Amino acid sequence: MPKRPETILFNAMHTTTGGGVTYLRGVLPELAKDTRFQWILLAPAKTLEGGWVPANVQVQVAPQMGFAKGHMWEQLMLPWKAWRWGAKTILCNANYTPLLAWRSIPILHSTVRAGEQAQSTGMKLYWKVLKLLTQVSLWNAPRAFSVAYHVIADFAGPKMARKVRVAPPAITVRDEGEGERDPHLVVSIGDFYAQKDYPLLVRAFAVLYAQRPASRLMIIGRPVDTRVRDEVIALVRELKLSQAVTLTGGMPHDKLMQVLDRAAVFVSTSQAETVQIPLLEAMTAGAPVVAADRPHAREFVDSAGVLVPVDKGGDVAAAFGVAMFGVLENRSVADALRKKGRESAKLFTWAATAHAIADGLVK
Repeated sequence: MPKRPETILFNAMHTTTGGGVTYLRGVLPELAKDTRFQWILLAPAKTLEGGWVPANVQVQVAPQMGFAKGHMWEQLMLPWKAWRWGAKTILCNANYTPLLAWRSIPILHSTVRAGEQAQSTGMKLYWKVLKLLTQVSLWNAPRAFSVAYHVIADFAGPKMARKVRVAPPAITVRDEGEGERDPHLVVSIGDFYAQKDYPLLVRAFAVLYAQRPASRLMIIGRPVDTRVRDEVIALVRELKLSQAVTLTGGMPHDKLMQVLDRAAVFVSTSQAETVQIPLLEAMTAGAPVVAADRPHAREFVDSAGVLVPVDKGGDVAAAFGVAMFGVLENRSVADALRKKGRESAKLFTWAATAHAIADGLVK
């Protein structure tokens, strides 16, 4: 007699923007193909828009509440709701879980290293609370998942880390754009946060611009932290780069990929990421990558890009400028990075991510 599928609640009630939504929309359709499970999805109405949820997934709309009330409802009411819906296991698309649930499993999406770059007292407190809730959730969980290896050590010692499996996000592998690349276009992508270190990027571009006056820098991202955006604008004016630097704000994904198809180099000065999806998208678009030598870049880029040391002293902006100049001026280097980047990007598929999660759920 066939074994009855296990009912699992995919808790995405806090999944509303950014990488969390991308992860949910990518992995759930693949998980829904696995006949060992029956899935219930709890998510906000906005996240459910677009008809992307597979037909065999039961949908529950998350209640609309404020930050504090929503988290209280999740901790106190959701375990009871899950039991009523027939789900003993709750898979959470977040670092922390409902602690009173029978079997609650987190997917670690956030690194506390981003919190180290926070400037406001409120954000610093947020990251401290996040770390505490994550550690308690890991202690409480029978197993857990992480989107990257380097994140695990932020929250777990060697013994606790053994229960965590890595299930990285994926990207859509695509053919390289047919149009010609702009030999002068430098692109960076990411919303304005302190950890992106865009002032470093502008200073590095100034080094490049002094040697290649035709170069142009395009920064694509929403001004989430307006203080960072204003600092960048002031620095651009101070260094007399206004004619060469463009801040586009947010951009639809299809147009963003068109920009990457034209970019001569993609640059990231980010000091802290979990997984930097635009970096992977640059690789699949065939844009050579220059990035800060940080854990997220080492794990996902490695030899497929130029990693610039940022912890060894010296003039880091100059080092970035030299790295960009080397890629832009040496076609053989750019072609080699382009080839390696596209090959590496092909390893990240949603089918592989879903397999890692499903395999972890049954063991």
